[in-house]
Amino acid sequence: MISSAKFWIGIGLSIALIALFLLTVDVRHMLTALAQANYVYVIPAIALYLIAVVFRTMRWQTMLRHMKPVGVRRLFPVVVVGYMANNILPMRLGELVRSYYLGEREGISKTASLTTIFVERMLDALTLLFFIAAIALFVPLYGLAEGLGEWSGVAWPLLAAAFSVPFVAAFGAMVAFAVFPDRARAIALTLIRPLPQRFESIARHLIDYFLHGLTSLRSPKTLAVLFALSIPVWLFEAGLFYMIGLSFDLDSVYGSPMQMAIAMILVSAVANLGAAVPGSPGGIGLFELITRETLLLLPLAVVDRSAAAGFATVTHALLLLVMIIPGLAYLWTENVSLGRLIRTSRSATADGSGALSGSRIREGQG
Repeated sequence: MISSAKFWIGIGLSIALIALFLLTVDVRHMLTALAQANYVYVIPAIALYLIAVVFRTMRWQTMLRHMKPVGVRRLFPVVVVGYMANNILPMRLGELVRSYYLGEREGISKTASLTTIFVERMLDALTLLFFIAAIALFVPLYGLAEGLGEWSGVAWPLLAAAFSVPFVAAFGAMVAFAVFPDRARAIALTLIRPLPQRFESIARHLIDYFLHGLTSLRSPKTLAVLFALSIPVWLFEAGLFYMIGLSFDLDSVYGSPMQMAIAMILVSAVANLGAAVPGSPGGIGLFELITRETLLLLPLAVVDRSAAAGFATVTHALLLLVMIIPGLAYLWTENVSLGRLIRTSRSATADGSGALSGSRIREGQG
């Protein structure tokens, strides 16, 4: 893994983004803001985030139900391990680790479960876009859009399209594939026909597992449940942002708790959408930059740049550590090697066997 080009690209990207983050703030003042913060709010912030993860687990359970009913208590560690892996691996390889880990524990197809994780990502993006759109009806966000456009060097209409159209189109395509699986399978089989026969057989299995993973999207009722569960996921995560905002005394610059709550929902939505681009481990560097700049550009209050930088740093550190520590603890208690889990999940995917069979991942079982 250490020699992987993706690993070093991700690390290099993080270093570059962290350098940019530090070069565009008064580091001494930021350290002062960090030293003066009231960290008593970290405890309720962690509690709110863990509640969000429980709702994530319930949502994933709903998407997996047609494959195998898995209890929330049993599924929760798999979600935590997946997010832990995402936080320490580049290019969102934690998604692969989560699907493989679930397959090893529950005997569920890795490809089908990975498909549900893709659906989960689309649901997250659509929910965040819904929050931004709903708030935009009452809060003028043109300045934020224009400012982020200038900061990124991309015209804001193109930036808005880049962070909305792909998610909407991808989710729409997934629903269409789920509703018309036979037609989707026929099209896919036509596309893979030029492949050598030995690869064609594997591709056929992968297509079937992929479509099986989309089954939950066929039901309008299930779709409604999935969106309903997505809302508390992000409201509780925004609650973590709110609590860390209290740590940095941001409530003193907003006109009311409601204004601050709206700001925190917007900051969490924009930051998570921006940091969703595969790249550095856990979005380190990119998340901090987007969070700080969004907080500064919002029209609801004038926030000190150093305080905003400290807020972004602590918020992201908490989001990362709350998953990394218990994730490693879960693997340790189950005697599972993270390194071997990563290697086996990647090798199985590379040769196409991940959808068809599993390999043992515990220490001492090669």
